[in-house]
Amino acid sequence: MILVTGGTGMLGSFVVRELQQRGQHVRILARTHSEPATRKTNIDVVLGNLANIDSLHRAAQKVTGIIHTACTFTHPEVDIIAMEALLNSWDQGAFVFISSVDVYGYAQWIPITENHPFNKTYSSYSYGKVSCETLLEETAQKRGRGDFSILRPPHIWGPDPRCLTKKGLWTTDIYERVYRGESIVLPGETQDEWSQFGDAWVDARELAWASVECLQKPLGQAANVINDHFTWHDFCTELIHLTRSSSDIQHNNSGSSSFAQCWKYSGERLQQHLNFYPTERWQDTLAQMVTLAGSLQKNSSSLD
Repeated sequence: MILVTGGTGMLGSFVVRELQQRGQHVRILARTHSEPATRKTNIDVVLGNLANIDSLHRAAQKVTGIIHTACTFTHPEVDIIAMEALLNSWDQGAFVFISSVDVYGYAQWIPITENHPFNKTYSSYSYGKVSCETLLEETAQKRGRGDFSILRPPHIWGPDPRCLTKKGLWTTDIYERVYRGESIVLPGETQDEWSQFGDAWVDARELAWASVECLQKPLGQAANVINDHFTWHDFCTELIHLTRSSSDIQHNNSGSSSFAQCWKYSGERLQQHLNFYPTERWQDTLAQMVTLAGSLQKNSSSLD
């Protein structure tokens, strides 16, 4: 029995699917409002959440592995307490923690490897992830265990409407502006300038595969999980095309400095450990996201 926290979430649902395809019995920690969605599935459900320590202990009882995908995103103190509870119940099997490349903050060198310094002050999200990583490494060291893995993905995309409808994400903000036909302002006044500004991504299905693989082949350390890199100009151009939007792209240096960054990451460690060579194209995954998000918005509008 493998415990997946966040099993009804965007990434967690793909992790559950990957485990089931391999014939694994799965248990998830689910909030009460998410429980109805699991009733017709062959999944053991423990009702609770990251703030409910007792539910975390109950969920982790007698499992043979833990894949911890759940996160509050905005309340690191809850994430840290939840990690402590799960580690207190970690008796057998590997522990896989989904962290984030946000632990590095702004790049001090390119490409960013796993040896890049941490930046706890980059955001509350990065603070929580760094703190949870540290707890896992310290606990494993104290117990003399190496059966753990810390996976650090960038943008996680996949065939799920939540990739473009979850508030607070850069891609969501862009999608909503494109959906409304508004102008998109990106940094860089020349092509040489804006072609440097972009980010990295990974498909949720490929991240799920790596997560499950790490149950059998633990890293005993952290690794970046990178599919490829993209420029914000190319992303917005493709998004406008897919949505048939009337939006245009304007380039100047008065836009958000968050986009005026060159994020380049090395995925060499995971390539060597798991032979991880992703094949999904971001354009294809984005097309699936747009189709699903559009269907969701149409259904919502029809109910208004």
